[in-house]
Amino acid sequence: MILEILFCLAIILYWFSEGVSEGFTWAKPKRKKENLLIVHQMNEKYGGAGLMDYHGWRILENLGIWGTVFIAFFLDIPLKDFLLLGVGSWLIGTCLYEFALNHVNNGTIWKPWDFKWHILGYDIPWWGGKKVLFLPVAGILTILYAIVF
Repeated sequence: MILEILFCLAIILYWFSEGVSEGFTWAKPKRKKENLLIVHQMNEKYGGAGLMDYHGWRILENLGIWGTVFIAFFLDIPLKDFLLLGVGSWLIGTCLYEFALNHVNNGTIWKPWDFKWHILGYDIPWWGGKKVLFLPVAGILTILYAIVF
């Protein structure tokens, strides 16, 4: 059970850390200085009171990736449970990714209500506002299903 928990946490760690570093990539100089998660300590232009610098967050991304792969190798569970744990963690992690990216980039964890992804020339509607809370709820339910059934 400990390995299953660590597997889920590694996936979530990756997504959250990726959200922080990507938010910093897109943020304007003012947001780079004001956000509370990331600070570019090697450059006085940004300064700020962030928790950790950009490369620290990138290291956490890598720990999440390698932790997921390494732990998955040692999991001795049915394929169904492996997939459910992975999908559930991915749903939770995706929500935390959005929160972190939006906080660092915009100063709020919520996307605008009318947000659209611009991918391959298409405008794809995405959940704006608090509708994104569906993701962690679905993720937790998926993980619980894997554990109980």
